[in-house]
Amino acid sequence: MAGAAGDSPFRFGEIIPAGTVLDGAVPAWFTPAVPQEPVIPFTHDVLERTNRYVVVDKPHFLPATTNGRVIRETVQTRLRVELDNPDIVPLHRLDRLTAGVLLCSTDRNTRSAYQSLFQHRQVTKTYLARVVGEPPLGEDWITVELPMRKISGERVVRVMDGGIPTRTQVRRTGDRTVELRPVTGHTHQLRVLLAHLGCPIVGDDTYPVDRGLDLRDFTEPLGLVATRLQVTDPIDGRSSDWRSTRRP
Repeated sequence: MAGAAGDSPFRFGEIIPAGTVLDGAVPAWFTPAVPQEPVIPFTHDVLERTNRYVVVDKPHFLPATTNGRVIRETVQTRLRVELDNPDIVPLHRLDRLTAGVLLCSTDRNTRSAYQSLFQHRQVTKTYLARVVGEPPLGEDWITVELPMRKISGERVVRVMDGGIPTRTQVRRTGDRTVELRPVTGHTHQLRVLLAHLGCPIVGDDTYPVDRGLDLRDFTEPLGLVATRLQVTDPIDGRSSDWRSTRRP
């Protein structure tokens, strides 16, 4: 496969004689056999589809992409099969436990233009969270800055000196509900922020207490939904405002 893509000096299917001395490391892509997996009993909804992208409303518990433990039962794989398109790739991260709007590229020729929007923070992502306890927030937007670090070998992300700076806009929207707009994109940023403020998200299995990973536990969804995604299309200049129908 690396040869077919032009990333290897050897042609695709070429037999390399035993004992051949290579000048250096040579890429060798392969597609491993994918075992059967237990079905995740939740489905996505398509919000919009064009020849460049597809936007879906992702359910809780369904991973956006493969993670080594789940391969078949992901939004990416399901869309590739459903639309018969092996080039489908999510353009941004949306945690397995988080529901909501997910934008996926369907065309490799235009993919980098959309990826650039996220890299340069030209996308507005809005989330709604249902929290435990009363959030110490008002109804006006404020910006919270916290240093966060993922320690190797641990599931949790910690707020600690020397961590990567994160920035999140946040406000209270009702009784134990909070609206958030992440400016940066650190792992678990919103979950860590709300736990740090003393109002962790309902159903959170990691913050403030790590209860361990259980991919088959569907009893309590995380009270976090990516409710809105706003972008200006880098190809045709059209403004899009996609909204999830799901609620935390």
